[in-house]
Amino acid sequence: MNFRLAMAFAAVLALDACTTGVGTRVDTGGTAPPAARVQPFVFASTLVCGDRSVTVGQVGDTMRMQAGGETFDLRPVRSASGARYEAIGDPSTSLWSKGDRATVVVRGQPWPECVPGRAPKLPYRATGNEPGWRLDITAHTMTLLADNARMHIEAPTPVVESGDGFTRFRAPAAGVGLVATIFERRCIDSMTGMPYPDVVTVVFAGRTLNGCGGEPAALLQGAEWTVEDLRGAGVVDGSRATLVFGSDGHVSGSGSCNRYIASYALTGEGLTISKPAATRMACAPALMQQEQRFFDLLMQVHRFTIDANGALVLHAADGATITARRRAETACPRSCADRRRGRG
Repeated sequence: MNFRLAMAFAAVLALDACTTGVGTRVDTGGTAPPAARVQPFVFASTLVCGDRSVTVGQVGDTMRMQAGGETFDLRPVRSASGARYEAIGDPSTSLWSKGDRATVVVRGQPWPECVPGRAPKLPYRATGNEPGWRLDITAHTMTLLADNARMHIEAPTPVVESGDGFTRFRAPAAGVGLVATIFERRCIDSMTGMPYPDVVTVVFAGRTLNGCGGEPAALLQGAEWTVEDLRGAGVVDGSRATLVFGSDGHVSGSGSCNRYIASYALTGEGLTISKPAATRMACAPALMQQEQRFFDLLMQVHRFTIDANGALVLHAADGATITARRRAETACPRSCADRRRGRG
């Protein structure tokens, strides 16, 4: 059965437990109860329709839609273009996909135009403390290790729901239920201070766990960072020191005069940067001195943070910092501009 919108924009989030042998398992450290057999969608897609969401997937040979708190089994119907489906026994409920857009009507009421929802890149990991827990979401399973690994819950990955600033995964995990909600806002690990892209909550068996998720590297990588402060003394007027963190483990940019490249490493507790290798151009003494201070600080970095205004702050072991900002961020405030008047 062809459903182009769902197939094109949804990750394969689950496989039929009956055909893959993947069931739900809950291990509490003793004798594990029998695996519960559930029948998740073979694939699932979340469409965002204004402030509402629709989940569409396939169970066996049946296309199924969840919308407005109701579940509808769909059948294909003729259409002049795209792929159109109607609810079995209720032609007033329909789904009509055209390219990367879709129209949803629920019991005669048209919903706003629907577009594919955003979902975290899989595999995805989230962790938390007190007690320690870890959640892993793949294309086929969602696994929770809780209570410092004494509890183990594993279930086929269910449908994914998208909303304004969050993505939610639900799994009927052996009757206890397993719901993971990923919020698109920065999170700080409560033990290490490491920043993460997402805040994550996990709910199961009446309990709620709070933690962080995603890859810290995602906060560093991407657009260029422009240095605006070294050791609290600003930077030379008109100078340009930059950092670009690549996915290959290298950081590069301008040191103020020369181009440089170094390697960087992220561990569970911090960030380290190797000695930069640079070209050998000569510039004004103030720029050369600033560049040397910049390179010296880079080699002392042991962690990073993202401040409330989106600036990157690299922290050295002696308390000194490098502050950098992406050009897309809000312009530097007057106090920052005042610091730029500093020299050498």
